[in-house]
Amino acid sequence: MDMTWLQIEQKTNLMQVLGLLILETPLDRSVLEERLRKDLLPLERFSQQVLRDTAGAVWETHQVELNVHIAEVVLPAGDEKAALESLIGTLAATPLDPARPLWQVHLIRSYRGGSALIARVHHCIADSIALIGVLRTLTDSSPNAAEALPTASVPPPAPSHFDKLYAPLTRTMVEGIKLSGAFWAKYWSLVFNPQQAFDYARATTALTLEIGKLNGLQDDSRTLFKAQPLGVKRASWSPPLSGSNVASIAADNGTTTNAVLLACLTGALHDYLAAQGASTAGVELRTLMPVNLRNEDSEEPLGNRSGLIPIELPVGIADPKARLEEMHIRVQDFSRTYEAQRTLGLFSLIGQTPRAVQLQALKLLANKSSALLCHVPGSHEPRYLAGAKIIEEMFWSPASGEMGLTISIVSYDGHYQIGVLADAAMVAAPSDITNRIEAELLALKPSPAPARKPARRAPRKVTST
Repeated sequence: MDMTWLQIEQKTNLMQVLGLLILETPLDRSVLEERLRKDLLPLERFSQQVLRDTAGAVWETHQVELNVHIAEVVLPAGDEKAALESLIGTLAATPLDPARPLWQVHLIRSYRGGSALIARVHHCIADSIALIGVLRTLTDSSPNAAEALPTASVPPPAPSHFDKLYAPLTRTMVEGIKLSGAFWAKYWSLVFNPQQAFDYARATTALTLEIGKLNGLQDDSRTLFKAQPLGVKRASWSPPLSGSNVASIAADNGTTTNAVLLACLTGALHDYLAAQGASTAGVELRTLMPVNLRNEDSEEPLGNRSGLIPIELPVGIADPKARLEEMHIRVQDFSRTYEAQRTLGLFSLIGQTPRAVQLQALKLLANKSSALLCHVPGSHEPRYLAGAKIIEEMFWSPASGEMGLTISIVSYDGHYQIGVLADAAMVAAPSDITNRIEAELLALKPSPAPARKPARRAPRKVTST
């Protein structure tokens, strides 16, 4: 699986997971270095580089120079958020140094009175689900974690269905999914033990099953979100959306917060296409959501162990309330799909196939879907990095093949944010999408009841005595 993400990387789509933290106060670089040395480098993948040859690739321990892996950036004067978005787009299109461990962080020491930190990690080290777990180990529940005393806190709400996608599964469910008909290790015997016979026939059968799952899906609508990637990336994210406000709107409409958020996203995509002069009639936009395929007994913190489940967004519905009603139904259908274990395990196999097969499989994936959609459950309470309070989080997984759109819905500390990372061939300015999210949420609020006019009283009759 790790090898897969090295092999399918293209110049127009680098396989890098990106994370953004916005901090309320300035972050001290020396304290950050010490934290990474103490808690990140002990994870061996972060101190190993990839050595490649004609036979494949291996991990080799490498001396980590933190002064190289931590870069400081000063944003140009002007609109700080726009400058930060531009920097993230540039980094998303910039390869990591192959002669070093495949990760790097960029520290913006001054950003809106605090700091910002951008992390890039190659997907071959771990999938986004694992990397978000790593981030949690780097942060604390208070600015002075070592001195913090336990305090009573309000219990977090029960996890939503999409939150469960990131939770480890029972071993029974992992086996039930039968990811491509086998577990990953069975197909790596040729690499590490050339004397063993490689069960290629079985692997081909498993891949055929995965291709069959994709072929069984109706083709995605042809929209502006389908094009040949240029390799130029653009990023943007919405302002924080109050979690209590989202929950209130969900309750008023008899649905879930997930349906509300997806309806807002769908509405923003609908309005964006309309603003570009594109037809939206009947448009269905299929997205693929990652699901964690680690079992609850797994002790491996990194690596790639994820599958994909499709969910369609009804972009063709113009009315916000009707769109929400349809999204509610689709979220329920998605839940049943997940529970039925209909997970796509394509990426567990294509790394073991010839390059031509990989390209055809990825092309088919792009024909059947338009975007990668990640729903990232964050902490319900504020977290701190090296003493600095985190006020916003955003993450993006890479789109593969000819796909050029990654969308993330992140929950953190009582609010939600929706972020878009897009190839410029598909979306030149993602802010044209994310800036519409708040208006879409407002459109789902129940209309206030009309004020009742006071009844007119008949004039009193005055009688003389």
